[in-house]
Amino acid sequence: MTTNNVVKITNRGMICIPANFRKKYNLEDGQYMQVIDDEGSLRLIPIKSTKELQEQGPSLEKVLAIIKESRKEDLELEE
Repeated sequence: MTTNNVVKITNRGMICIPANFRKKYNLEDGQYMQVIDDEGSLRLIPIKSTKELQEQGPSLEKVLAIIKESRKEDLELEE
């Protein structure tokens, strides 16, 4: 463990996430994170906004094309 990865907990329970991690994981001011107790370790999981999830996921057109193809395959299997 390097000193760049060591954080101090304040009297209010706050920590500062080092800049290298904020950049690596695209963490922004005001963003929410989930804290998970993982058998003696704490994990911080960034919660993505609805907008980010929409941008990362397939478009509506792509989803409809997948559904259409799936239906076509099902009909072929039934024949």
